[in-house]
Amino acid sequence: MLALLGAIRKAVSCHVSALPVAYRTRADEPTFMSLSDPDCACLPEGRAFPTALDNLACNRYEIAEFTKDARALGVNYLGVCCGAAPHHIRSMAEALGRHPPASKYSPDMSRHAYLGTVPEIPAANREFAKNL
Repeated sequence: MLALLGAIRKAVSCHVSALPVAYRTRADEPTFMSLSDPDCACLPEGRAFPTALDNLACNRYEIAEFTKDARALGVNYLGVCCGAAPHHIRSMAEALGRHPPASKYSPDMSRHAYLGTVPEIPAANREFAKNL
């Protein structure tokens, strides 16, 4: 989508928007309705759409990266369409330097029981994390 957005941005002088679906589409499966899940043999009619798209969704970091890249291209209006969840919208806002009220729900990995960096994390937990 970024290549298309770049071409559109160069071709027009008006505002440009981007609201992609929050799924990992590919060149051979370009829409979320065409996505397959070859690792799951139990899908109804062998199709992930519309009820088995869960593991094909983008994560918050992919959405944040898309947001920064699209903004760098000059896209003025950003959002997410089908498949979006609150953490996707929040990651977009944070990627743009904003801190909406929902940012209080963003992960604070410094306090993670194993991956955290605060002094309260037991040394045994930090050692265990090295094997993850």
